[in-house]
Amino acid sequence: MKNKNNIICLGVNELFQDKQLHYPATTLPSLCFFEFTQTLQHIIDNAIKLLFEQRLHEVTIQTSNVNWYFNLTDRYHHNIRSLMHVDAMTISFSGSLRPYKQSHFSTAKISINQLKFNQIPISSINLEQLTIPLAKGLINKIQQLSRQYSEQEDLYYGIEPIVNELRALDEKVAFALHIDSESQLSLLNIKGNQIYAKMETLEIEMNYLSEQLLYQVFGLTKGDWLSYKPQNDATLTQLQFEHCRVYDNTLNIIGPGITKAGILGKREQYINIEFGVVE
Repeated sequence: MKNKNNIICLGVNELFQDKQLHYPATTLPSLCFFEFTQTLQHIIDNAIKLLFEQRLHEVTIQTSNVNWYFNLTDRYHHNIRSLMHVDAMTISFSGSLRPYKQSHFSTAKISINQLKFNQIPISSINLEQLTIPLAKGLINKIQQLSRQYSEQEDLYYGIEPIVNELRALDEKVAFALHIDSESQLSLLNIKGNQIYAKMETLEIEMNYLSEQLLYQVFGLTKGDWLSYKPQNDATLTQLQFEHCRVYDNTLNIIGPGITKAGILGKREQYINIEFGVVE
């Protein structure tokens, strides 16, 4: 990526398509240029808002604000159908040339924060915001799901000792007790898989509601830089929000730490928010 007057340059890669319609690599664009403006920032912000509100993985928007450079002709081509792809943390662009109807080349993904040219704001987390009705309602839903998850988890791990006992049964003892151990083991395996699937569903829903809590109450989305100082603790934690999860009664926000130099480090950091503190 090169930065000059807010002009971004990205390399271009070919997307694999039907080899019968395969273009020679020399006819594909080699570079993509676009200007990072306030208008583009507004479009990206709206796309991220749509992502969270509609539980989407990606938002794709047709755009005319990119230029594709062809090394073969040493020219920029503007009459290319171009798309911008926005996910929670990155954007990229793709395009197509005839006879393709779908994109067959794409840029690499670039972090949305990188577009801000080292002017990334660090948001603070104020626990007092968790006392508003919206926050309390979301926390209540998360806690209900957390309790259901714990119940299913107890059932899941409660099956293991039963399985071990059945496997340890002597064939003669099993016959005397009229127990078909293989059949029982099969039923327990099915039940265990059903419980585990329910646990996964509950975990996905808890994580989604946690992201909604951070977004609707604190205005935070993935990729944001965060600063948090717990009550009665002098330790300040700063990190980039990559993902979150709920464990017991605690919301964990996880991501790479921000160093004293103001850049992202390699070590993973955690911000832990206990829901019980704000009840």
